[in-house]
Parts: sequence; structure tokens; C-alpha cells
Amino acid sequence: MIYIIIGIVLVLLIITYFIFCEITNHFMVKRGREVPLVDLDLSKTQYAPYEKMVREYNAFFDNIKPELVEVTANDGIKLRGFYYKNKLDTMVICFHGYRATPLNNYAVMGKILYEKGYSLLMIVERAHGESEGKYTTFADKEKYDCISWINFAKEKYNPAKIYLYGLSMGGGAILMATSLNMDKVVHGLIADSAFDTSTHAIFNGMKRGLHGFAYILYPGILLTLLFKGIKPWRNKIYEVLQKNEIPVLFIHGKKDTLIPIKLGYNNYNNNLGKKEFVETEAEHVLSIYTDFDLVSNKILKFIEEN
Repeated sequence: MIYIIIGIVLVLLIITYFIFCEITNHFMVKRGREVPLVDLDLSKTQYAPYEKMVREYNAFFDNIKPELVEVTANDGIKLRGFYYKNKLDTMVICFHGYRATPLNNYAVMGKILYEKGYSLLMIVERAHGESEGKYTTFADKEKYDCISWINFAKEKYNPAKIYLYGLSMGGGAILMATSLNMDKVVHGLIADSAFDTSTHAIFNGMKRGLHGFAYILYPGILLTLLFKGIKPWRNKIYEVLQKNEIPVLFIHGKKDTLIPIKLGYNNYNNNLGKKEFVETEAEHVLSIYTDFDLVSNKILKFIEEN
């Protein structure tokens, strides 16, 4: 009888464990509600010291009406983005990060690039904003979305050069996409605060919210992700970069605790082709704010030289 009771208790514990993992997983990858920075009380965020800058650069785009564009992903969902046409025959495609919006991540550098004459395609990641999709996948499916956007841009606008610019998850996605027969129209990648594996991104995010419980829930989280068709363990960006020949500008902040700078250096050290690493004083994705002149000048020079 005692063994039956123990067995029942164990089964109940296992069921409870996976229910809790699924609940955590659901809130982690399901579609959220992204709020523009200009609609937030920035005094309570990491953007507090840069509030004037945030509002000024976002306001620039209030006076430009972009074209709403759409592409079908390889799994059939509709992805949308905003195209800002400009005079030069060069396009920068911007891939934002987790739970962000295009302008939340790119208002500052986007204004600088636009004023230099570059066309901008600010895409909306799957399961964000105007794009369809039930789950975000930490570059597992977003890497294929990168290729869809490149092909779309080439066919519709036929630019002479395309540069991919990704922050955080967007950076991971564009780096991972180098393994997928990227078109030669892509002349360079700009990866800011990018992780080196999808599993590192997930685990570090869990640690920030769940602290020590992350170590307990992590195996169950990966298993429940599999049931959603998400396989983060196959996205080892540093390994993919060992065969990459497209020039890459890596940008990373020393104070980044979500995606520590050592992960950025892991990508950089493993990258085969032409590369440069810009180290800043920033927290996660804040390099353009903390080191404005350094970062903006490095990006402009990178585009001009590649």
C-alpha cells in the first residue's frame, strides 16, 4: 500500500511540475502586448536617463508615413513591417528584440540612418504587434523569417545592398540566418546584444524572473517548448558563425546582465569572416544611448566600407 501511495504522490508531483512549466512557458513565449516607449513612464525603466533622447528620436518618425508591407513566412503566417523609402539604393532591415517594437529599438539609429539617405525596413517579429504568430521562438523560427524578408526586399525594391541590423533576439536571428543560403545582396550584419545560443537566452531570461527556481524549471521548459514546435537547442549561433563569410559588426555592453558580454565575444571569436567588436558601457540594448557617438559612427562606417 505504501508503494502505491508513494507512486501516486510522485505522479502528482510530476504532473504539477509540468503544469507549472507550461504556465511559465506560456507567459514566456505567447504573444504579448508591446507598449511604445513614448507611452510609458520612463522614470521607472532603464531608459530613465535617456527619456529626452527617446522622445525626440521617436518624434522624428511621426512626420514620416511608412508603407505597411507584408510577407508570408515559411510556416504560412503573415509577417508585417514598415518600409521607409529613401534616396539611396541601400536598405537596412531592422529586426527588433523580444517584447519590443521597431521604434522602441531603432528610433535613434533609424533616424541617423534615414538622414544619411538609407531606406529602412523595420520588421515586426512574429507574435509581436502587427505580425501574426502565436509564439515567439528565440530565433528558432525567426531565422527563417529573416530570409523571407531579404527575399521580399530584393524582389519588391531591388536594392543594390542590404544590411541586416538586429538587437538582442533580432541579433541572434540574423546571425543564425547566415546558415540558410543568405542572398549575396546582403553586404553586412550588425548584431547588438545578441546571444550565442537560444538556450542561453531562455535560461538567462528565466533566471532574471525566477532566480533559483530557473534551475529546477529549465528542463521542463525545454520539453514543453518542444510540444509547441520550438527547438531552441538547435540554435548554436557561435557554431554557425564558424562558416560565416559575411562581414559582422558586433556591439555589446559590459553591463549587460541578461546577455552577458562574454556571449557576444563567443560569437565574435568564432566568426570566420571580417568582423569588428564594439564594447560599450551599456546595459542590455542601450549601447546607442550610453555610447552614442562611438556606436553611431561605427555603424555608419561599417555600412560605408562593406
